[in-house]
Amino acid sequence: MAVRIVTDSTCDLPKEIVEALGIVVVPLTVFFGEEALLDGVDIDASAFYERLGTASELPRTSQPSAEMFRQVYERLGQETSEIVSIHLSSKLSGTLNSASVARDQVAHGGLHIELIDSYTVSLGLGLVVREAAIAALAGAGLEDVVAAARRAMDRVEVVVVVDTLEYLRRGGRIGRASSFLGSVLSIKPIVGVDDGEVVPIERVRTRRRAEERIFELATADGRAKALFATCTGNREETEAFVARLRPLLPHTDVQPAMLGPTVGVYLGANALGVAILHGD
Repeated sequence: MAVRIVTDSTCDLPKEIVEALGIVVVPLTVFFGEEALLDGVDIDASAFYERLGTASELPRTSQPSAEMFRQVYERLGQETSEIVSIHLSSKLSGTLNSASVARDQVAHGGLHIELIDSYTVSLGLGLVVREAAIAALAGAGLEDVVAAARRAMDRVEVVVVVDTLEYLRRGGRIGRASSFLGSVLSIKPIVGVDDGEVVPIERVRTRRRAEERIFELATADGRAKALFATCTGNREETEAFVARLRPLLPHTDVQPAMLGPTVGVYLGANALGVAILHGD
C-alpha cells in the first residue's frame, strides 16, 4: 500500500497538484468576527482578499483540532499503513501539536504516522509536500518519502515583499522581522523564512524596486528544480510575473499559485513572493 501524504491548508498548493498527487489537506480556520470559515473549503483566496479589503477588523486564524486530524488519519488508515504528515513551522502555529495529539489517539501496531515539522510555511511548505508526494506516488517506502521531504526542507527558500508588516505584527508572527518596524512608509520590507520563523532580508525604497528585487532573487539560481510565484489576491499579476520568469528559468518548473486565506491574514493584500526549491 502506498504511503499517503497529509498536510495543512497553509501549504497553498494549487488544487490540481493536490488532486494529481493524492495529497490530503487539513484546513485551518479563518475568523471574520465570530464567523468561522474553513480555509479552502468555506472560503477561497479570491473571496478572502475581496472580503479583507472591506473588513472592519482584521481576521484571525485557528489551527485544526486534533479531532480533525484523527478523522483524517483513521480514514486513511483503512487504505494504508503508512502516513507522512507534514506541516507548517511549529514556531508559527500549533498545527503540528494537534497532529501529534491525533497520532497518539489512533496509534496502533498496524499504522505508522510520521510527523514532520517543515520549519517553513505557505508555498515553501507546498514544495516540501510536493516532493514527498511525488516520491510516494512513485512507490517509495516510508523512510524514503520522509528523506525526500527532509532533503527538500534543506533546499527551500521563501522570499516575499509585503506592503506593510502590520498584519504580521498584529498576528504575532513577525519574528526577527520586527527589526524592520518603525521604517518610514516609503520603505518596502522583503522578508523570508529561516529556521521556522519570519526573518528580515532587506529593505528597498519603492514597491517597483521591491518587485524587481524579488525577480532578481527568483532568477539567481538558473538550475533551481521548482519555483512557485504568487501575488496575494491578484491572479493576473501572478500570471504576468510567471511569464517573465519562465524564459530565464528554462530548467525550472515555474508555476503560479495563490496565497490562501490563512497566510493572507498575516501578509495582507499585494504581497509578492516566490518559493524556490533549489537543485540537489
